[in-house]
Amino acid sequence: MKRDPRSSSRMRRLTPRQRKKLHVGEFQEHSFDVEIEFRSPLGDAPHSAFIDDFFGFLEQKNMLGGGFGGNQKTGKTDGVIVMIGRGSPTEQDREAVVQWLRSRSEVSNARALDFKDAWHDHGF
Repeated sequence: MKRDPRSSSRMRRLTPRQRKKLHVGEFQEHSFDVEIEFRSPLGDAPHSAFIDDFFGFLEQKNMLGGGFGGNQKTGKTDGVIVMIGRGSPTEQDREAVVQWLRSRSEVSNARALDFKDAWHDHGF
C-alpha cells in the first residue's frame, strides 16, 4: 500500500521541488465532478454533438472534461473538470459550467460537486 504524500509528517520533510512533483502542499490542484441529466435520452449522434459543444465551451474557459460517456441512449452522464495545464478551477468556473449546461435545451438538470484533490482523491 502506498503512503499518502499529504501526511503532515511527510510534508515537513519534502522540499518544494518534491511537493511540486507530487502536487501537494502549495502545489495541490483541484478538480470537480459534474452530473448532467438530459430531458430525454440522447442517442449516439446527439450525445456526441452535445459533448463536442460542451468540450468546446470548456476549452474556451481553459478547462478540460473527462468522462461524460454514453454510447447507448443516455439519460444522464457525469464526469470531471480540470484546468488545462497547471492550476485549479475557481468557484466562478464551476458556476459558469453549471450555468452553461442548464442553458442547453437537452439538459433538465446539472450540478457541480465539491472540489477535490485532482491528483490524490480518486475515490476508487
